[in-house]
Amino acid sequence: MTTIETKPGYKQTELGWIPEEWEIATIGESFVFQGGAQPDRSHFVFQERSGYIRLLQIRDYKSNKYESYIPENLVRRFCDVDDIMIGRYGPPIFQILRGYKGAYNVALIKAIPQGIINKTLGWYLLKQEPLFQFVEKLSQRSSGQTGVDLAQLKNYQIPLPPLPEQTAIATALSDMDSYIQSLEALIAKKRLIK
Repeated sequence: MTTIETKPGYKQTELGWIPEEWEIATIGESFVFQGGAQPDRSHFVFQERSGYIRLLQIRDYKSNKYESYIPENLVRRFCDVDDIMIGRYGPPIFQILRGYKGAYNVALIKAIPQGIINKTLGWYLLKQEPLFQFVEKLSQRSSGQTGVDLAQLKNYQIPLPPLPEQTAIATALSDMDSYIQSLEALIAKKRLIK
């Protein structure tokens, strides 16, 4: 006779054991993806100017060395500081970015959370190493660069707790990140003093 393993308070899913009140959703059910746009390069200026908005590219999330600006009236896609942005091409492929406000170009995709997912928790879920490995494995050659296969990404399954629990988890993760950053700053300061 075969015994069926049970864990009180948990249910068995395709993703393994999860709490009974959690659900399984696909990334496509959790987010809408909006690709970037940009005008012709002839409209770019390379210093801040009235009537212009910063045009964000993947590299801008690492350095302000190559800032570009475009006329406000030509902006087609806009992101805010807390929006989740995905680097469409690599290397490295599938960079999960945030922290800038402006127009964004074709190399970036905005991941817009739907009502079933907390935005901050969505940020952390998209940054998971197993998801990165999944996307990297499926990446296709596009203009000599690896690119994110959005169709496959949308099918990727994630466990989702109820929204109040998502908020609590997101707050705990954010607090941990802040704590780690403060420790890193303290360590850097002590190294300078030493």
